[in-house]
Amino acid sequence: AASVARRAKIGGQRFALPGAVKGKGDGAAARPTTTTRISKPKELTRWKAELREQMHDTEGWKSLETSFGVLKAIVAGSGTAFSKHVDREILQLIEKASSHTNRFVREIAYKTIAEIAMSCDLETLKKLAKITCLLLAKGLSDNWSQVRYASSIATRHMLLRAQKEGFAEEYLPILLPPMCINRYYVAQGVRIYSQESWKLAMGTRGPDLVAKYISNVVDFYVQQAQADNHAVREAACACITELALKVDRKAVSPKVDVLLETLIDCFKDDSWPVRDAACSACGDFIKAFSKESKPKMKKLYSLWFEHLKDSIPSVREGAAIALGKALEAYKEAAVEVMEKKLEETISAVKEQKDSSTSLGDMANVTQFGVARRLTGKASLEKSDQQMYSCGSLAPKMKKRGAGCMDHSFQRPAEPWEISDGALYLLREVSSLAPQLVTRFLPQAVEAVEKKSYQHHVYLKQTFWRAIPVIARNMGKRPFKRIMEPIMEPLCDTLLCENKLASHAAADCIEALAKYLGQMILAGRLDDRMRDKIRRSGLVQIAL
Repeated sequence: AASVARRAKIGGQRFALPGAVKGKGDGAAARPTTTTRISKPKELTRWKAELREQMHDTEGWKSLETSFGVLKAIVAGSGTAFSKHVDREILQLIEKASSHTNRFVREIAYKTIAEIAMSCDLETLKKLAKITCLLLAKGLSDNWSQVRYASSIATRHMLLRAQKEGFAEEYLPILLPPMCINRYYVAQGVRIYSQESWKLAMGTRGPDLVAKYISNVVDFYVQQAQADNHAVREAACACITELALKVDRKAVSPKVDVLLETLIDCFKDDSWPVRDAACSACGDFIKAFSKESKPKMKKLYSLWFEHLKDSIPSVREGAAIALGKALEAYKEAAVEVMEKKLEETISAVKEQKDSSTSLGDMANVTQFGVARRLTGKASLEKSDQQMYSCGSLAPKMKKRGAGCMDHSFQRPAEPWEISDGALYLLREVSSLAPQLVTRFLPQAVEAVEKKSYQHHVYLKQTFWRAIPVIARNMGKRPFKRIMEPIMEPLCDTLLCENKLASHAAADCIEALAKYLGQMILAGRLDDRMRDKIRRSGLVQIAL
């Protein structure tokens, strides 16, 4: 973009702007193209603004970045002697640079703050902390991972020195929430560094400090759950889960309502990792705060059941796990709900057409956790857009819509996916409601035996991976009473051409032999089943 700017001439000279597209609407002006001449000051002003917008996140800012690099080097070389030069002018310059539109300038500004925090004397450190505390919190929440990392370095150096000198407490309400959320940030460098900083600065007092400043923490989490960056929203959901699991109940209890509303909002996200994180977080919350969560259960059941037939397997499994936690929290009331849902869904595969699909109208690539449609208007409207590194920015991705069924990229669930979700749910209810397994296992076996459609192997994988868990949850004696119908299809799957399905079946046989005993399992096999086990060559134990 900079080379384009240098070549641009005014006064009839033609130039091109890469990625130029025509404006929308009859009256919309197009960006300059190879056939457009700059003839009006208004057009020139608009073009310069667009050029700056494309430059600020991909290139340095002329000599400003390198000048700050020189300043940082001077601070490092001068040591404590530079303290007398940290005056109002320097601090205003750093403050302005930390809010600069260019990410490289912001990054070097925070690196300069870190250098001053390491080198300056005590009085200068107090002055620096007072002025830069809010700036550091802003940097810890920046959309660019590199800026977050630089701000994390500055925060660690300043906070550790402030703790040593005994004046860090006044800055914790501001710095603690973003430090906490960065422990779950998607960029590995930021995440690991933030976890180390948390241990150094908070020690074993972390949960107590979060409880102490719970209002600041919750307000920040709610704000971050609405961020443009999908990775930030996912991290916010993980941190909200942590509040339910690790922080004092008395501190969190008054905030349960607002936190659940935030998670429900994230339930409707376009990015499936965010939906998955919100789904799991809701399960942990209702388990920890069942009384406070009860008014939200109707809405949560609706969302969980919708995600139980999601096109993403891990989302289906996450929804089933969350429903299992609801069963732990509400016992008999939840059993009735689960039984009704299993009755509706476990045999849905019977309606499956031979031409089954898995993400059938989605591209085999994702951007920020969202698969793009292969056909229709939705496949074109997001094409030729700017890309971002490590999930940074992602401003074009919609966070949420108007209701629980509003995921704009979702297609109608396939019948086999509905049954797949039901198998996950059957696994999760087996410990607290084994009577549901006894009732629905024959129907589950029928669903797994249907193989006239392409994706039947996925259903088999789910079922055979679930069986050992179900056996352990039910106990040996109850499971042995109902296991006979599964043995024939289990041995048949060993000869399946799909390696994942056949190995899932082999692992299931070995797990059952280890749990029930080889002799017990061998007694359930006839000659045809033993022959299939021998021919497969996958089972490593003698039966």
